[in-house]
Amino acid sequence: MIRNYLVLALRNLQKQKGAGIINITGLSIGTAIVILLSLFVWDEWTYDRFHSKSDRIYRAWVKEHFRGDVFFNTVTPIVLGQELRDNFPEIGQVARYFTVNTLIKKGNFSELEEVHIAEPSLFQIFDFKLLKGEPFDGLSDPNSALLTEEMAIKYFGTPEPLGQTLTMQIGGAWTHFKVSGILEKAPGNSSIQYGIVTSFEKAKTWINPEAQTSWTNVLVETYILLQAPDQVRDLEAKVAPFIDGKVASDYKPGEYQVGFQALTDIHLNKDFPTGIAAVSDRRYPYILAGIALLILLLACINFTTLAVGRSVTRAKEVGIRKATGATRGQLMAQFWNEAVVTSAVSVLAGLLLARLALPFFNTLSDKQLAIQFSPKTLLLLTGLALVTGLVSGIYPALVLSGFKPVLVLRGSVSKMSSGRHRVLHSLVVFQFVLSVLLIISTLVMLQQMQFLQNKNLGFNKDQVVSIPYKRSGVRLSELWEEGKKVTELMRNELNGKTGIRELAMSAHTFGTPGWVNLGYTEPASQKFRRFMFNGIDELFLPMHGVTLQSGRNFSKENISDAKAVIVNEAYAQQFNVSPGQPMPEPFRDFQVIGITRDFNFESLHSTVQPLVMAYDPVAVIRTASDWSSNDTPNPKISIKISGDNLQATLSTVRLAWQKIAPEQAFQYAFLDDTIDKQYQAEIRLSQVVGIATGLAILIACLGLLGIAALTIAQRTKEIGVRKVLGASVTGITGLLPRKSAYAKYWEHL
Repeated sequence: MIRNYLVLALRNLQKQKGAGIINITGLSIGTAIVILLSLFVWDEWTYDRFHSKSDRIYRAWVKEHFRGDVFFNTVTPIVLGQELRDNFPEIGQVARYFTVNTLIKKGNFSELEEVHIAEPSLFQIFDFKLLKGEPFDGLSDPNSALLTEEMAIKYFGTPEPLGQTLTMQIGGAWTHFKVSGILEKAPGNSSIQYGIVTSFEKAKTWINPEAQTSWTNVLVETYILLQAPDQVRDLEAKVAPFIDGKVASDYKPGEYQVGFQALTDIHLNKDFPTGIAAVSDRRYPYILAGIALLILLLACINFTTLAVGRSVTRAKEVGIRKATGATRGQLMAQFWNEAVVTSAVSVLAGLLLARLALPFFNTLSDKQLAIQFSPKTLLLLTGLALVTGLVSGIYPALVLSGFKPVLVLRGSVSKMSSGRHRVLHSLVVFQFVLSVLLIISTLVMLQQMQFLQNKNLGFNKDQVVSIPYKRSGVRLSELWEEGKKVTELMRNELNGKTGIRELAMSAHTFGTPGWVNLGYTEPASQKFRRFMFNGIDELFLPMHGVTLQSGRNFSKENISDAKAVIVNEAYAQQFNVSPGQPMPEPFRDFQVIGITRDFNFESLHSTVQPLVMAYDPVAVIRTASDWSSNDTPNPKISIKISGDNLQATLSTVRLAWQKIAPEQAFQYAFLDDTIDKQYQAEIRLSQVVGIATGLAILIACLGLLGIAALTIAQRTKEIGVRKVLGASVTGITGLLPRKSAYAKYWEHL
């Protein structure tokens, strides 16, 4: 029986080639979109779940309640990890982990790299794969390093440089590290990513000794592996009084909290502060999953409308089969089988389309997705084909199997009933309502992106190149003075060169999150206050076109500007200062000389915070009782260039940099690109939704094409008569769209 159904389905598909092609094309596109978006959604929902112990891995967090303010961090004190390891048997393993940006050198080649510093236990907790070497023993050696194959090839030209030496700048000096192991690259859906991993023991030699024992200096991410997954709440209850005892000199009970966040909760939870690992918005997977289902539904509606639209032409077939003994159940099974066969062919074609489009989709979504062929994949694709076929074929099967053989054979079934007409009319309208909703959503997202990218930020971001000057292990004061000298040398070297307009220096550049955050206790109220901070030179504000509302800019000739600051409107209003007045205590030695209009130095996702800019940033930082920064305040040289010949101008800048700072890697970034990176998640989502919407419209148009073709096929005789009577091609062409309007179309079936 099943074999007969398959044969009939294939014969009918071959017989109705036009309708079959339209159905298969629509369902194939819909299936391809479903596959790609499902890969994205699954990747987001399964972040970090590939670790075999993921249900027992947690990341520690700390929350400090200090003088009316709350400091919530997923980066923890260094001392916390050892205390947890030594005092709580519920914890099987503890691993501390952090990153630094430092110069890497091999021969004459050097580059600024993100180096990951970890304890050997990190590889006991997580399932990161070692390809060569012994990572646990290797990371116990302070001068060892683990590399991915990509990094190994980059610096050594071979994927297996075991025993060879790589030089890193640590503590202001070049230090040699032996390659003790080669790691497999971390999966794309891993919160922990790495290229170069070095020993935590080595880090202890250049981390401030005070920071190693302080409970207020947060630097590392601390991961724990529980003995059992259900122990976390009991552990938090036990940790609370223990921590109270450790910080009793500075905090009252309950003011310093330590808790644990599940590893699998990190990626899609923005309720916690962002640590080393980037996080995503939990709404995005749901949005894309919804879009995938809508597009598949559009393709199913196409199938349904075309199948029912052709029902009158198949009435005779149904009548004959019923007259020869076929039951309604058998006929429904046949038509369902036809729908499933069409769906199966479409799924195979959609899978091929998805494979072809996957590289483009990975680039668009910034992911490393892959279609894994396994029994599970085969089962899912089979389920997709069955569900799509059954959903698409349920109404056509009911309609076709319901014809009465007496009426059919007598020729009484010549047009569709009003009830079916209304159903199909509703389906077509619903299809285009969905398409319009997708179009509206896309337009709203595009408008939002245009707003984010084109809004006046209060400064000029065009044609500005930023180059970081980095030396690890030296005092900030020394580094700042070095940066000023390098900036001046670069200015002299590039003076008069084609394409070079202006140079300036700052501790932070626009579009880079994590500017210095300074905190202090207000003497009068004992309230803890905070403001954002940046170090700049006298050319920074005019080069970026930042407007001074009142007061003046810094001057190199004015010696007193070493104790001067410029603030933004938000600071002036919140702290009630004006030009010529000192800053509040304990910063009264610093005088406000200018107030700028507010500008968006951070992402538009946040409001403009109070900001202080100093000519001598080190002096201000030393005065604060607390400071934090995700972006290291090392000097950044900003160069305003013309857009006539960018490549030639950048080559000129590169040569000057290599002459003046030969030990520094030449790494640059355009300011507008850096700012746009803040909105990459939104940009990627809008692009994916835009393409999906375009394909949804294509699917809807395929449905209209099928209806139009069916209209012409059923009105061939009428068209022939009209042409015989003298109707022109233009007249008939204009008549058909009017006649095939939804309500009128079904009247003529």
